[in-house]
Amino acid sequence: MKNLAEKWNRVATTLVMALIVTISSCGEDDGPAEEVFADPTVEITAPTDLSNLQVLVASPITLTLMVEAEAGLSSVSLDGSSIKTYSQGELSDTFDYEFIPSENGTFSLTFTVEDARGTMAQSASVSVEAVGDPGFLLADFGGEATSTVTLASIDPDYWDADRVVTTFDVNGSLTSSATFENVNNQFTIVSGADNPDAEADLVFQGKALRVEKNPAPWGTAGWSHIMFDFGTNIEQATVEALPQLNGELTGLTPGSKVVEVDVYYDDAGISFDQLIGDSPAVGDAAPFGSDRSLGYSFFLMLTKHEDHRFNPDGAGAYIGYREYLTEANTWTTLRFDELYLESVGNFFGSDNENAASSDEVDAIKIIAGGGYGDGQSANAIYFRNLRIVDVQ
Repeated sequence: MKNLAEKWNRVATTLVMALIVTISSCGEDDGPAEEVFADPTVEITAPTDLSNLQVLVASPITLTLMVEAEAGLSSVSLDGSSIKTYSQGELSDTFDYEFIPSENGTFSLTFTVEDARGTMAQSASVSVEAVGDPGFLLADFGGEATSTVTLASIDPDYWDADRVVTTFDVNGSLTSSATFENVNNQFTIVSGADNPDAEADLVFQGKALRVEKNPAPWGTAGWSHIMFDFGTNIEQATVEALPQLNGELTGLTPGSKVVEVDVYYDDAGISFDQLIGDSPAVGDAAPFGSDRSLGYSFFLMLTKHEDHRFNPDGAGAYIGYREYLTEANTWTTLRFDELYLESVGNFFGSDNENAASSDEVDAIKIIAGGGYGDGQSANAIYFRNLRIVDVQ
């Protein structure tokens, strides 16, 4: 009987343990199964051909990225550094990213996306070859306007009744933000404008500054005093490396550097041939300081902005150069290594006590085709890559 009792005890114990396990299992709340999300994705959708991508050093190339995440987007990174973040539960996004190479060479760019659960996507990669050398880039002229301010009653009255000051983004060696001033409403200007030549050579590709001259208050000949303020001084040694005024005030002593800018003149209205030559069909016979037979003149002056902007003549001027454009409807590089002789008495080195010195230059003024008769035309002038380069 003892053995039989022991057997029943073992059976009862086994049944009790099984019951406890069953009850315990039934009491647990497993909850719903964890939701499964697809991994996030990233794709470079433009340019459509990602092979053999080239860009000029210090100029931007725009890549369009498309990202998706079922669990919600968290961030997009380039080579491990975040370039965009999300916080509103976005499931997809398409955006442009500008890459600006700082030097020559091939750059491998790897983009990744992370979702709200911390899952990383398979990466999207592309190689970009950077070529050329813009030298010391003052302004690429590709950036868009960020703010505009109208100033009123600037003295002297004959110089300016009012003035529009526009801040725009700059890609350059000196600053990331600059201003241009519309003197006496002599022009209409758009920063970050589309390039007029969709098939331009690589060194001329990208956005540009678009200028249309308006009639000047004193006539329709067409002037355009455009003042660019960089807000910080150009290094004195760089300024002094440019061609300098000679002791006789009659010309320049050569320098080791020179100012250049890329220009495109679109003669959609008055033809370029009507503006230049010995017998122009429009405008004054002899525009101030220029020789029509040499082409379409550009004056470029280095200045101390705050002194020069309120004075039409020499105050705040360091030196001025002149160059001629001889061809329309194509990108041309102007190299300023000739003196703006007609205003030489206003420059540093002359007797003008109000002239700027080489350690005060923080701005450049450009006068495009002053007096050439195209102030009422539909012609547009485009600028790219204002820079200081070594003389070769």
